[in-house]
Amino acid sequence: MEELSLIFIDDFKNYYRELEDNKEVVLEELKAERVRFNRTLEKGLRKFEKVSDKDVDGTTAFHLFDTYGFPLELTIELAKEKGLNVDVEGYNQKFREHQELSRSSSQGKFKGGLAGDSEIETKYHTATHLLNAALKEVVDKNIHQRGSNITVERMRFDFNCDHKLTDEEKKNVEDLVNKWIDEGLDVRVDEMSKQEAIDSGAECMFIEKYPDIVTVYSIGAVSKELCGGPHVKNTKEIGKFKIIKEEASSAGVRRIKAILEF
Repeated sequence: MEELSLIFIDDFKNYYRELEDNKEVVLEELKAERVRFNRTLEKGLRKFEKVSDKDVDGTTAFHLFDTYGFPLELTIELAKEKGLNVDVEGYNQKFREHQELSRSSSQGKFKGGLAGDSEIETKYHTATHLLNAALKEVVDKNIHQRGSNITVERMRFDFNCDHKLTDEEKKNVEDLVNKWIDEGLDVRVDEMSKQEAIDSGAECMFIEKYPDIVTVYSIGAVSKELCGGPHVKNTKEIGKFKIIKEEASSAGVRRIKAILEF
């Protein structure tokens, strides 16, 4: 994959300058993903051996795919070697259920991950923007949101990261978010085209789900994101930000759970 990516980068670098600028990052990520996948595959092979004393049902076949990255074709091939059958229709049913759940989750992300539009959830929503900005400044400028979920009790924020955050990193992120809250930064909202949003430097995750005219929220000079809202008017409305947990969400993605204290 690394060798193929070099060919691709060379062919398209004149059209997409970021390919050349981020070449080393791309190569490192591909290498890391290959290593992660090989480890996952090894775990999957061990799992298959434990469950392959009889025909493989649809739930097990999908679990091998969803958890261990096993393509259905590989499960069928391994089962065939043992003279076993695989419930393909049962697998397809589980896959369809998974797709429906993913679509629902995607719609939630588009709405900012809010379960509702209460005052507390609005505060949490603005806090996710500050958290995203703090992670970029403290941990890695290449961090981006990979998902979020907000309720009246807590916020959950997924982001790309290749390591478990240290206690120092978590404290520095938490302190920086609270510093920005205490500074009373105004939250400004502007409408513009998608291209203008990109050119302005706004964070533009899931941009394909937005209409041609988008809304960009800026928090002082620390955060600028394309978002559907809603948000507070000033960061002093948010309350005290506190990280309660940091954990793995999936390969290369970490998850922070945090609360606001009022």
